[in-house]
Amino acid sequence: MDKLISKNILLRKAELKDLEPMLNNIWSDEEIFKFMAWKPIYTMAEAQMRLENIIEFQKANYFYFVAEKETDEAIGFAGIKEIEPGVYGDAGICIAQKCQGLGFGKEILSLLLDLAFNKLGANEFIYGCMSHNERSKNLCLKFGFEYKDSTIRTRSWDDYSFQDDHYSLKREKYLSQNS
Repeated sequence: MDKLISKNILLRKAELKDLEPMLNNIWSDEEIFKFMAWKPIYTMAEAQMRLENIIEFQKANYFYFVAEKETDEAIGFAGIKEIEPGVYGDAGICIAQKCQGLGFGKEILSLLLDLAFNKLGANEFIYGCMSHNERSKNLCLKFGFEYKDSTIRTRSWDDYSFQDDHYSLKREKYLSQNS
């Protein structure tokens, strides 16, 4: 699945043309990186390396750039990963600040859940977010996720310790909400 499409956004594989938009919209934004495990970057050389790594990673993973459907401008990223057979989890959801509050998060999560449950046959989807990321937590709760557990993690690039909360949505509940 190279492309997932909703009303206003596309989840698609990275392209070379995404270098500058991703650097400007996401990778150099320190506010966004308060909620990310990755380190912010500021130069085109760093961005080029990150883009090349992501393009390679995407070949074997369900990891996408988020693009506005109308302009195809890269405004974020999102993905899922198989945690164990039948259980998928988010591999991050990130939207540029200029595009937050427009409903794109709902569209992204809806596409990821459809991929996991309807296309990959998941029995459960685990959603994770830093405990202080209220917007992310509220997003998953709107979809019917229930709190599962928490872990304490430390970011490698700045030694910041945080609580990572995990929420669960079971297949039966997802299907009953989307039938």
